[in-house]
Amino acid sequence: MTDTKKDTIENQLTYINSKIKNNQKKKLLFIVPESAGDIFLSTSLLRSLSENYPDYDIYFSCKPEYKDLLKNNPFITNVIDYQPCMDNQIIMEGTGDWKGLFDISIMTTVLTQRMINYLNNGQTKIAINLRY
Repeated sequence: MTDTKKDTIENQLTYINSKIKNNQKKKLLFIVPESAGDIFLSTSLLRSLSENYPDYDIYFSCKPEYKDLLKNNPFITNVIDYQPCMDNQIIMEGTGDWKGLFDISIMTTVLTQRMINYLNNGQTKIAINLRY
């Protein structure tokens, strides 16, 4: 890895870490980088995430121009500007000596069998309630 790329990732991690609350709760990162429609539709999942992960602070990440769509959402602890390193679930959740920044990271735009995006540190919970 080149020094420039390493510096960029380190800067991204420093930014992300500055947006995380320093409390004892676990942390879940929900990533939807762009598209007003995708972000708006994905907010329908936040109630379920909140109910299934009551011990977690929920952080939502998107590009800055879409942050207003998430204003005053009661299920979000904080909105974080999307950073390219968030595409790497292992960087976000950690591996080996690297503890990561979040206990769980979910990037709904790449949930496929083609790419690793379902590790979630073995903590995945799924619930579908169509009455909401």
